Amino acid sequence: MKKRLFLTGPSGVGKTTIIRQALGDSLAYAGGFVTERVLDEQGKLLGYDLLPAAAALSGQAYQRWRFLDYSGPKAEKDNEVFRNQGVRLLQEAEYYPFVLLDEIGGFEMLIPQFRNALAELLNSNLPIIGVLKGPENAADIKSRFSLGDKFSLLTDNLRSVLSRDGDTVLLQVKGHGDPAASRIARAWAEEYTPG
Repeated sequence: MKKRLFLTGPSGVGKTTIIRQALGDSLAYAGGFVTERVLDEQGKLLGYDLLPAAAALSGQAYQRWRFLDYSGPKAEKDNEVFRNQGVRLLQEAEYYPFVLLDEIGGFEMLIPQFRNALAELLNSNLPIIGVLKGPENAADIKSRFSLGDKFSLLTDNLRSVLSRDGDTVLLQVKGHGDPAASRIARAWAEEYTPG
């Protein structure tokens, strides 16, 4: 099994769920980060938060950083979250037995400090599992935040680098609960996580 596994595909097909189920309690040993959707009591989207990877077990005890805020009249993004906390979480990942990156390929790719830290991590020997934003999701973000062609170039480059890497698998999730993706994620977890 290759050391790096990234699930990709449209929003809502359960990529994150597949990874979290495959990792189970070993999430407590993960470096990296997770992103979580935040809803109000009525189910309205308030935004997205960045948290340390281990927070995937229980986000209650961890500090959250809101990087996308949908609570106002206009969607707002906060680059500083990835410039500071995102970079720190990537740099600290080397002290963990494996890394969870859930997810990469969004507007954070426009932040040079984050790109550099991500490149360093991807060039390390650490096992990495994560979610890579699909092209259709990246196109939506580009349009929503008027990000321009540099954003497309950077996200296309990330996808190209990962697809050409001999130690990385980009796995297209075909539908909710995709059994093949679930089986591959479980096999990855058995090989690369403690316990």
